[in-house]
Amino acid sequence: MESLKKVKKMVQNQLDLAELEISKNSKLYEELRSKERDLIDDMHMREYLGEIVAWQRVKYAVENILGGINAEIEIKEYEESEDYKIFQLISEELERDIPIDVQI
Repeated sequence: MESLKKVKKMVQNQLDLAELEISKNSKLYEELRSKERDLIDDMHMREYLGEIVAWQRVKYAVENILGGINAEIEIKEYEESEDYKIFQLISEELERDIPIDVQI
């Protein structure tokens, strides 16, 4: 469980980085878009736009990974709960009490 929480923190850091990079490149792109520009500025705009798209892809992937980690943590927390342990004991007890149907 502890290792899952560490992985979640690392993935969350990557998500924060992706959002920061998207924001930074969006600002740079908007600054160039709103001024008179030359050929070099156009190249920079394409570069910033490419960076934005790349970081958005990273963000999408990281959000999906984070969702999976969160679901796994919830499952582990539930499995470690007292209610789940009681449910498991009752289920095992019920399985032992069920007669086996055998046909000869």
